[in-house]
Amino acid sequence: MTPARRVPLLLALFMGCTSPPPPPAAPASARQGAGALIAPDTPTGADAARDAELAVEAASVVRAFSNGGVGFTPDGRRIVFRSDRDGLLQLYIADVAAPDAPATRLTHTAQRTLDNVMRPDGRGVLFLSDEGADDQHSIFGVGLDGQGLFELTPGEKLERDRPFVPLGRPGTAFYSARRLTDTSTTVFQQEIERGSAPRAIYTHPAPGGLTDVSPDGKRALFVQPVSLSAWELLLLDLEKGAARRLYPPEKQSAHIADAVFAPDGGVLVATDGGADQSLLLALDPATGAETHRYVETSPATARISGVLVARRGGAVAIQIDAGSHHEVRLLRAPALEPIAPVKLPLGMGKIYDFSPDGRTLALTWSTAERPFDLVAVDVATGAARPLRQEPRPTLDRLPPLESRLVSVPSFDGLEIPVNLYLPGAPGTPRGRLPVMVMIHGGPTDAWSFGWDFFVRFYSAQGYAVVQPNIRGSSGFGRSFEMADDGPRRLDALKDVEAVARWAREQPWADPGRMVIFGGSYGGYMTLLSMTRHPDLWRAGISLVGPSNLVSFLESTTGILRDVLQNEFGSLDRDRAFLESISPLRDVDRIRAPLFVFQGANDPRVARSESDQVVRSMRARGVSVEYMVADDEGHSLDRADNKIAFLARTTRFLENALGRARTPAGR
Repeated sequence: MTPARRVPLLLALFMGCTSPPPPPAAPASARQGAGALIAPDTPTGADAARDAELAVEAASVVRAFSNGGVGFTPDGRRIVFRSDRDGLLQLYIADVAAPDAPATRLTHTAQRTLDNVMRPDGRGVLFLSDEGADDQHSIFGVGLDGQGLFELTPGEKLERDRPFVPLGRPGTAFYSARRLTDTSTTVFQQEIERGSAPRAIYTHPAPGGLTDVSPDGKRALFVQPVSLSAWELLLLDLEKGAARRLYPPEKQSAHIADAVFAPDGGVLVATDGGADQSLLLALDPATGAETHRYVETSPATARISGVLVARRGGAVAIQIDAGSHHEVRLLRAPALEPIAPVKLPLGMGKIYDFSPDGRTLALTWSTAERPFDLVAVDVATGAARPLRQEPRPTLDRLPPLESRLVSVPSFDGLEIPVNLYLPGAPGTPRGRLPVMVMIHGGPTDAWSFGWDFFVRFYSAQGYAVVQPNIRGSSGFGRSFEMADDGPRRLDALKDVEAVARWAREQPWADPGRMVIFGGSYGGYMTLLSMTRHPDLWRAGISLVGPSNLVSFLESTTGILRDVLQNEFGSLDRDRAFLESISPLRDVDRIRAPLFVFQGANDPRVARSESDQVVRSMRARGVSVEYMVADDEGHSLDRADNKIAFLARTTRFLENALGRARTPAGR
């Protein structure tokens, strides 16, 4: 609700097999917990009529599509990318030299496409897709003419990560995968042709996944998360099926955001080195010795979150997560010296691919008022130009939006960065506005200034939107990110309280119309805040949020259970603590109306987590509205579902806040 997804696909919360084959993963319904499913609500009468009116306005934002996942064809003349312009992420192809010419759709499937990878021989594209957003991804292929769609990995359902196709072995794919309920991860090799069978090369007993494969297909890099802040990097010998630890050194701990092979055969690792400053290290793969390093200093606490290496020319691109915004750097290997500053507006995005000649970097970028779109950066100068120029006329009907970065002191003096969005242009007379405080997922995620359809729609409806990067957020240094671990979990809740009380005192805020909103971990924090600080909130909105950390950890996927027990607490040792910080324990303290959204196929946060909250509130006669999307998982991907969600929650809040409809700028 996160560069070209080198880290394993499911290593964020709101982020193998050997012969004989293992039994299939349990279906989603078997992991939903005990008890009958709670029926969702279906709006009728005046509510349904109001939803229909609001859906027209919601469509103005949702239909303003985003583009991403861009990659160059081997000749450099075309790009293949993902777009949700037709309501769900699909693949498209377009000419680089004609950014305003219509793109051609390559896939026409009923499911989302993810992590597309160009085949280096030009024979097509590989991509991931799942059913109903259930996170059990299969690998598919399609030609650059849109013909010959095929499934490479039919049969057993697995959590498969992005495939890698080495330049020197264009007919072979390598990928990591695991059963949904398992924690071990297997690396597979498979020929890219119909009917081919995967071959298990290496099985790791703990969660992890591939981050890169060498051009000759003989070596690979594999990361294992011990926790969300401590990772290990292994170097795999793909011919022998052997692995050895490369970084960090034994008995040391560090976060690893990405790892790739350098042009000279070395290894580049984006890490915090176990401290607050982010580094890009060049390592000798034989010894692990450091040969060169780049140190990020602006700001010093920013995280290097992605690395790309050009096939020619020696350029290296790194993506900088500075918490409240993103930046991009261009370096020259092997010394990792800066080339030229990259000129991009304040916003957020991802680096994706270099052109075959190494002269152009393709990325996606967005601002608070413009959706993600494709950008080409000249490697020599850092100058940026559009790769696509496609109109989004519905955005022109939206009112202006003022964006600010502010800092709010928490209970212990720690400064909490806050992204603030106010409807209308700077200087606009506003009066007292309803306030929506949004809590991000993760926990190690962050709000960055950039396109967010929630922000854009609710602000157009007249809300002030407050997005705090509470302790635990990424991009503000390792100490800040780890400040909510384990027994300090409730310190993050105190941050939410501090920001909410600050917002109530602002001249643009109506303290009697405060709303808390969050998805995934943010949904958990929403529910927890409504139980611990019921006086602050007039209403709440929770999307796919855990309500009981014990039942959540017992029912989530194996990889998340293993990693998050180091973040929250162990089921074996800390069960009492986990129960004590679970919203369900104090759910009877929720007095404000609550809107709950759940994907029926969610493998990460089982539907039972939402069901048990709704069941309790209905039993007590407290206002609750429940929306379940049968074709979503841990997601809100489909345009029709987004529109329905925005319309229903806006009408719900109109009723809960007792406010007349006063959209901004209307």
